Amino acid sequence: MSKVQAKRPKPVSPRVITQQKIDKRVAAGDGQGVREEYVPWIKVRSFPSRGTSHLVPGVNIQRVHHLLSNAEFHYHVILEHDKSIIDIREQYPLFPQAEIQSIATSLNIRPPVYPGTQVPLVMTTDFLITQLTTDGSERLVARSMKYAKEFHDASPEEKNWILDKLDLERVYWERRNVEWRLVLYERLSQTRIANLLVLRSHAKISPLIANEKNIRKALIAIAAGPTDVMPLKSYLQKLARFLYMEYVGVKSLFFHMLWVGALEMDLSASLISLAEPLSVKVPDVGMADIKVDQHA
Repeated sequence: MSKVQAKRPKPVSPRVITQQKIDKRVAAGDGQGVREEYVPWIKVRSFPSRGTSHLVPGVNIQRVHHLLSNAEFHYHVILEHDKSIIDIREQYPLFPQAEIQSIATSLNIRPPVYPGTQVPLVMTTDFLITQLTTDGSERLVARSMKYAKEFHDASPEEKNWILDKLDLERVYWERRNVEWRLVLYERLSQTRIANLLVLRSHAKISPLIANEKNIRKALIAIAAGPTDVMPLKSYLQKLARFLYMEYVGVKSLFFHMLWVGALEMDLSASLISLAEPLSVKVPDVGMADIKVDQHA
C-alpha cells in the first residue's frame, strides 16, 4: 500500500507580518535607542504614506530621520529649531503589544491586528520628544501629527478608526505620565514653516564663516540701527562691506545667526524675502553672553 504524502504547509508570504518577524526586529534594536542610536520602527521605504516622505539628515542629531509626510517633515523642522529639545524619536513603537490590546478592550475598541492575521498591531506615535525644562531636568512629550483633511475626507468607519487609534495612544502615554497631544498641520503657521526651511539650509555652515570674530562684528553692526530700512539684499550687501566678506558668505552667516538664535525675528510675521526689508534684532541677553557654535 503506497504511502500518502502529507501536504506541506504553504510558506508564509514575506509580506505577511508574523510575531516572529516582530520579535526579530525588536532583537535587532528597531524602535530602540536614543539620539544617534535610535532606530525608527517605521522606515520611509516600507510605508506608503500620504503626501511626500522624507529622509532628512538631522541638524542637531546626527542621523537620518524617517518622516512619512510633508506635515511630519515640517513639524520636525519646528522641533529642531526649538533649543529646549535635545532628542526627536520619530515613528516610536508602543510596546508591549499586549498593553495596547488591553487598553483597546478597556475602551470597547476592537484590538488592532495586522490585516489578514491575528498578530497584534505594533502601534506607533509620530514623535517622542525629549525636552529640557527650565530647571535643567528632562521630560518626555509625545505628539501625533495629522492633517485636518484626514478627518474631513474619511468615511464614518475610517474616521472612527482614526479616533480609536488616537485614543489608544492617549491612554498609553497617560499611563506613563507623558504629555500627549494631537497636532493638526493646518493649525501650524505656514509662514513660520517657510521661514524655518530657508534658515535650516544655513544651520550648518563653514566655521571659517561662522567664527567668533565675524559673528561679533555682525552683531555690532546689526545692533547699531534698524535693519528694515532697505531691502534685505541691500542690507546684506552693506553688511558684507562692513565685514570685508563676500555677499554670499554674509547672507549665509546672517541666516545661520537667525537659526541658532544669535539674532531674533518674528518668524510668523512675514516671509523672508531678499527683495523686502526684514526687521531683526540682537537678543536682550547681550552680545557678551551669546555663545558661538564651534561645530557649525
